[in-house]
Amino acid sequence: MRSRAVAALIAAITCGLVGCSNTPDTEADPDPSETADQPVTEDLFVGECGSMDDTEVQRLTAVSDLTVVSENAIRCRWESASGAYAMFTWYRGSPIDRESSVAEAVGRIIERIDVDGHPGFTAAASGASCEAGVENGDGFVHWSVNYIVDGPRDSCDVVEDLARTTISKAK
Repeated sequence: MRSRAVAALIAAITCGLVGCSNTPDTEADPDPSETADQPVTEDLFVGECGSMDDTEVQRLTAVSDLTVVSENAIRCRWESASGAYAMFTWYRGSPIDRESSVAEAVGRIIERIDVDGHPGFTAAASGASCEAGVENGDGFVHWSVNYIVDGPRDSCDVVEDLARTTISKAK
């Protein structure tokens, strides 16, 4: 008898939490075309490491000893003996506005950019550290650079150049 009371109590609590009804659902299913995120820009294929090799990353960052320390289909990281680094990430199916909002929320200075019709942003933490995101279909490509101390070039100019090179090679 006691176990039936416990089972009834659990069922009542569950119904209260998830909602119970003996009536059929009266709401129509939403139209998938209205709820699906539609790509804003053309979805380009971006090669591994943003289609960049060590030499190109060294040239664009002006750090001659940057070498790739990790690489896979979506993320690559280059590091220098000085502690400077550059990192590429390809976010697929992820909204760029969320990344921009997070960067702004942590105090980065956001600037809007356009890379061959692909909207994006740069987010500066200091003259030594910046990131750039550029929309690519329903996702975006992302570059970040950190020189540790002020680098030989403005870090936001560098990440924008890296992003431009990646997008130009993806076409």
